[in-house]
Amino acid sequence: MADLFDVIADPTRRELLRALLARTEAPDGAGEASVGQLVAELGLSQPTVSKHLKTLREFHVVSVREQGQHRYYRLEPTSLEPVAEWLGAFLKPAVVADEPLSDDAAQVSRLAPDHPLTPRARGAAVRLGSTAASIVTRLRR
Repeated sequence: MADLFDVIADPTRRELLRALLARTEAPDGAGEASVGQLVAELGLSQPTVSKHLKTLREFHVVSVREQGQHRYYRLEPTSLEPVAEWLGAFLKPAVVADEPLSDDAAQVSRLAPDHPLTPRARGAAVRLGSTAASIVTRLRR
């Protein structure tokens, strides 16, 4: 899990994630962006964007769809569940004490399990879920 925190700790990768999230929430619901679109939108160099997308892809935080010579990247929000669970554990005491929390913070606290898996078991579960999601995506094509 520490590796995932290292991945999202980088400000450039967080900007890429925000850009992909904005596309997911867009009215057209496309949710995808090419490297060129992200370069233009964020004002970063193509090698920088490609390098960071590769890291995000390796940790299954984004997925890629190839169409000819173009690659389109999409946010995979479920891969960030370990982060939400970790943060949620810190918010649970506020929920139990009935302290006011924003709706988003309360939702994150609900994600925190009462009996969390060990880091090794959680990592295996995340990898299994990511693999299953990749297979489902390929089957839908």
